[in-house]
Amino acid sequence: MRPERSEALRPTARRAIVDAAMRLWSVNPGAPLHEVAERAGVGRATLHRHFRGRDALLAEVAHTCLDEMRAVVGVLVTPGASARERLRGMFEAVIPLGDRYSFLQRESVVDEEAVAGYRAQLDWVAALVADLKAEGDVAADVPSAWVVGQIDQLVWTAWNETARGRIAAADAATLAVRTLLEGLGERT
Repeated sequence: MRPERSEALRPTARRAIVDAAMRLWSVNPGAPLHEVAERAGVGRATLHRHFRGRDALLAEVAHTCLDEMRAVVGVLVTPGASARERLRGMFEAVIPLGDRYSFLQRESVVDEEAVAGYRAQLDWVAALVADLKAEGDVAADVPSAWVVGQIDQLVWTAWNETARGRIAAADAATLAVRTLLEGLGERT
């Protein structure tokens, strides 16, 4: 069940805790909750009134990530665009979020609703893959599950590389599209 989002104690405390967890865990994924509370400017008791433990806070961060990804993809990906344009738009929309969420790749989120939300995003990607195949950008004989997995991994790779400062987000989106649709060989 999704964590309760009421903000009865202090209107900004819950959001401050979630934001602090994202900032701290993006640089130190193993940081304990007392450091999250300190970074959020709240006491440990306040943190624990909002979140029973690390798993509950992690679930809330995962929900926040999913919500933000849905929002940016919904705004930036034009429905009437070609599948290739929608793929690029998706990468351009979600890659800049990597500095906040790349640590989630190393975490095991046990919240069933968050896992279902992630699967729903992959369903959206699967529909995009069907369109890429229909438009001839992806060969029909390549299993769709393989392509979905590659797109998912390209997002994670882009998040990791941009979070480490090795690649700019705009370049990562271009590289992701190129990697998926053209490969990494020399252009002729």
